[in-house]
Amino acid sequence: MDGKFYDLAVLATESAAGEGIKNIDPRWVYSQWQHESDHFTSQLAVENHNLGGLTQIDPNDSPQPDGNYYYINFASDEEYAVYFGRYLRYFLDSGIDQASTLTEYIIALKNSPSGAYFGDSLENYLADCQKIYNENFLIPEC
Repeated sequence: MDGKFYDLAVLATESAAGEGIKNIDPRWVYSQWQHESDHFTSQLAVENHNLGGLTQIDPNDSPQPDGNYYYINFASDEEYAVYFGRYLRYFLDSGIDQASTLTEYIIALKNSPSGAYFGDSLENYLADCQKIYNENFLIPEC
């Protein structure tokens, strides 16, 4: 686990709590971001401080290759983390504030009536996030 990015995940959950979403586990956010950012090495993560592929309608120099939007460019990883925490409010309609497991969190991101967070199949996205979670946060049995 990368402590810097875990601390950012904690910051995101604190930001979400400010929006009334107090149940988000930073380990879920960390696992999701690691999946989204190719282990925190993608160009989008490194250069644009966008760890989760968040997009906007307004044109900029970062067009989304598989859609009609543009990736948001953030000034810092911290700015992204705070924004992401607030962004989770858009998934209240799918019960993100009721999630108690990584699986429920990912399902809420996929099944929002307002629009899915990710385009991949639920099975693929969840499997990789769960693998990352297990590798980083589960204590191996001896």
